[in-house]
Amino acid sequence: MNITTFKQKIGKLSHRQKPVKLQFKLFLAYLLIASVILISFAVFFYQYVSNILIDNEKAALAALNNSIADQVDAVIHDLDITSANINYSSLMSDKLDDSFSLNIAEANLTEMADLFVTINGSDIKADQINLFDMHGNEVKVGMITNTDHVDIDSLDWFDEVIARKGIKLIGDPYLTSAYSLANISSDWYLSVYRTYSNQYGRKVGAIETVKRCKSIFKSAASYQKKTKDAANIYIYNEKGALVYPYNISAEEKEQLLYCYQAISDQKTDFVTNPETDEKEHLVYSKSTYSQWTYVTTQKESVILTPVRHLSLILFMVVLILLAFSVLVSYYLSQSMIKPVKHLKHIVQRLEIDTLGVEEIANYNPSYVELAELYEAFEKMSGKLKMSMNELIDTRQQELKSRTMALQAQMNPHFYYNTLSCIIVLAENEKSDEVIVLCRYLSQIMRYITDTSSSAVKLEQELEYVKKYLYCMKVRYQSSLTCEINIDPHLLQYEVPKLVIQPLVENALKYGTDCIPPWTIRVTGILYEDHWQIDVTDSGNGFSEEAISMIHEKIANADLNPGMPELKIDGLGILNVYMRWKIFQKERAIFSFGNTPEGHGIVSIGQWLDHTDPADAVKGETL
Repeated sequence: MNITTFKQKIGKLSHRQKPVKLQFKLFLAYLLIASVILISFAVFFYQYVSNILIDNEKAALAALNNSIADQVDAVIHDLDITSANINYSSLMSDKLDDSFSLNIAEANLTEMADLFVTINGSDIKADQINLFDMHGNEVKVGMITNTDHVDIDSLDWFDEVIARKGIKLIGDPYLTSAYSLANISSDWYLSVYRTYSNQYGRKVGAIETVKRCKSIFKSAASYQKKTKDAANIYIYNEKGALVYPYNISAEEKEQLLYCYQAISDQKTDFVTNPETDEKEHLVYSKSTYSQWTYVTTQKESVILTPVRHLSLILFMVVLILLAFSVLVSYYLSQSMIKPVKHLKHIVQRLEIDTLGVEEIANYNPSYVELAELYEAFEKMSGKLKMSMNELIDTRQQELKSRTMALQAQMNPHFYYNTLSCIIVLAENEKSDEVIVLCRYLSQIMRYITDTSSSAVKLEQELEYVKKYLYCMKVRYQSSLTCEINIDPHLLQYEVPKLVIQPLVENALKYGTDCIPPWTIRVTGILYEDHWQIDVTDSGNGFSEEAISMIHEKIANADLNPGMPELKIDGLGILNVYMRWKIFQKERAIFSFGNTPEGHGIVSIGQWLDHTDPADAVKGETL
C-alpha cells in the first residue's frame, strides 16, 4: 500500500463515518461539564433560597394570621362581656315590671342609658347596646338612644338566641343606616347576641351589642392598607360564610370561598386562585372562642420576588462564568489538540521521499499518550520507508516485465500479418514488391526485437508505420490511400514500440470491409492541454456489439491488470490500451468509436497538465 492509497482509504473511512473535529468534541465536553455544574448550582441555589423564602413567609403569615385573630376575637370578646355584664347586673332587675316586660318610660330610659354607659366603660366596647323583651319592647343606648317596639318575628336571630340558652351568637356583618342620625348614611356593623335573664334565671329577653366592622377588623384593614403587596386576609364563620372582607358583593364573596373549600377538602398549604390562576400559599387557624376560621394567603410570585431579583444577578454571574468556561474549554481543547494537529501536518507532508526522514522526537508533548503516539508514528514511518522501497523495486520490475511481455505478444502478431502479405504478393508473382517488403520486414524485425529500450520517439515509430503502409499499398494498389499528418512538435514525444502500427493495422483490417477506394489517416494534433493521435479509416465503423465487447475487455483488463490471452487475432486494440496505460498512467488518453460520418476511429494521447480527463476510455460516436 503506497502513501496515496493509505490517505485515500483514511479519507473514505472519514467520509463514511462523518466524523467531527476532536477539538470540537473536547471543547463541547469541557463546556458541557462546566455548564452542568453552573446550571445545577443555579437551580439548586434558586430552589434552596425559594424554599427558605416560602418557609419564612409562611411563618410571617402565621404570625400575622394569629395576631389578627387575637385582635378580632378580643373585640368580639368585649362585646360578649358587655352583654354578660348587663345580664348579670343587679341594677337591671327593677327595670322589669310584673309581667317581665321592659319599663320603657322616659325616666327609666335615662337610668338604663346611664347604667349601660357605665357597664360599656370609658373605652366604649360596644358602639350600640339594644335590649329586647319577649313582647317586642326595645331599649336602645349608644349611637341611638331611645325606646321602641318591634315585631319579634321580624328579628331572624331572636329565636336562635333564645334557643342557645345563654350561649353567645355572633352575627354576620350587615349594612344599615339605622344607627345614623338622619338615616341617610349606611355603615357595616356586626352584632353579638345573648339571652337576658331575670334574677330567677328565667329568659325574659335578649341583649344585642353592636360594633362597627371597621373597628372590629381594624387590624386586618390597617395591615392591608399600609403594606405593599399585602397578603390577602379572609375570615369565615363557623358555617363557612365569608365574614371578612365584608364590604363586597355576594358574587365576590362566593368566589372567595375557594380557600375555605380547600381547607375543608384537605390539609393544604397552597391553593390556586380560580380568578387569576396564580398559586398562593396560605396559613389558617380556627378560633376556639369565636369558631371563626382565619385564613391568610400570599401570591407565590410576591413571595419569590426577592429571589427573582437575586436570580437576575445570579443569571449574570452564570453568564460570566459560562463565558469564562468557554475560554477555559477552548484553551484546554486547544492544548489537547495542538500536538494532534502537529502530527496531522507531519502526515500531510508525508511523501515517499520523506518517509523516515522527518524527526519528531524533539517535539515535547505535554501528555504521555501523545508521546507514545509520536514514537509509534516515527517507528511506523521508518518501517513504511523500508516497505515502500521494496514495493517500488518490485513494482518497477513488474511493470517492466509486463511491458516486455505485451510487446513480445505484438511481435508474432506483426510477423504473422506481414508474412501473410508476402505470401499474397508471391502468389501474384510480384517479386520486386516481395523484395522490398522483405527488406522492410527485416528492418522492422530489428526495430521490434531491440530490447535495449521499450520506448522510442514518435518520429521513429512513424517511420516503421510508413514502411508497413507501403507494404499494404503494394498489396492493395490504387484501392488504398494512406495519409499521415503529424504536428512536428509531437515527433520528439516518447511512445511504446508498436503502439501506432497495431491501430493502423486494425483500421486497415476493418476499414476494407466495404467497396473501395479505402483511406487510412493518421493525424497528430498538439492542443493547449494535451496532444492526440487519431487513426481513422473509411469503413463502416464499429458496431454496437464491437464497442460493447471492447469495453468489456478493457473493464476486465482494469480489474485484472495482467496480460491478455495469447491470441494472435484480435488483440490489437486491447494490447495498445494496456501498454499505453502502463506507459502514461493517469495522464493517458484512449478513445475509440465512430466519426460523425460513421467511420471507425481510435485515438491515443497524453494530458499535458495535472487535470485528469473526464473519461480515460471512451467508446462513442465522436
